Amino acid sequence: MKENKTKEILLITATQLFSENGYEATGVRDILQACGVSTGSFYHFFSSKESIFEAVIERFLHGYTERIGCIFADEEKPFAERIGLFFEELKKTSDGYYHKLQGYHMHESMQLLLHEQTLRRIHPYICDALGTGIRNGSIRPRLDADAATLATVLIRGAEGIISSADLSSASKKDIKKLEKTIADYVKLLLEF
Repeated sequence: MKENKTKEILLITATQLFSENGYEATGVRDILQACGVSTGSFYHFFSSKESIFEAVIERFLHGYTERIGCIFADEEKPFAERIGLFFEELKKTSDGYYHKLQGYHMHESMQLLLHEQTLRRIHPYICDALGTGIRNGSIRPRLDADAATLATVLIRGAEGIISSADLSSASKKDIKKLEKTIADYVKLLLEF
């Protein structure tokens, strides 16, 4: 039981330091000093700074990607509805992370890595849902591209729309407008 507590303390401390200072400016020694854990205990759980950083990122993304997988696996719902649920989950999760970690002050390197890892993790779910929809005829792409390429275009386009908005001060009306813009973008790519 003490072992799990030590690992948890290391992860919490590393999350805080990586979030505040970034990956580059945080060392194993900084983590150990901040939480009072011995070097031996650190290396019992993690082989390097890279491995604890990967564990921090995994911890962030695990529950989120499970929820996204469930959304896209529900073939009873039309793809357009699943995309809408996905964006709702994305907003809810983003807001939760930002509030939990004061994310608007999160170091840029941590934000970037979380962002890229999130996109990598959701791509297969969107790709599979698109592939199923294309095969069964419920989705007709407007581009001559395979499901993987369409998933990339869909994700990166929506990413561009979202990143152009100032979500830190967005009103409910602004969010609704953003959601409509994304829905219109999806309709440019896919016919349902």
